[in-house]
Amino acid sequence: MRPSLLGVWTADELEVALIRTACGDPELEPALQLIIDDGPSVFALLSAGLLRVQPDVDELGGGLWAEIEWSDIDDAVIRGALQATPEQLATLRGAATLAGMFPGS
Repeated sequence: MRPSLLGVWTADELEVALIRTACGDPELEPALQLIIDDGPSVFALLSAGLLRVQPDVDELGGGLWAEIEWSDIDDAVIRGALQATPEQLATLRGAATLAGMFPGS
């Protein structure tokens, strides 16, 4: 886990928000866990415009929800907006394919 802080959210909060959004989806949950474990940091995804965060989108008030803008991955890489190692990019693309979210998957 990354203890950094960007704005008002910690990395832990953003990571939990990603997993929370995928809860119950047998393809998306492991894909997001792969990104959290070995992909670009949630802050890299957020600053590249690839992470959409919404606070308290349900009546339960359970916290943040977050989702990855899968279709924008290649554009973010081409624009240089996503700062990640080749290994992290491969993990991100592999996770997208695993989740059935990458164009052509």
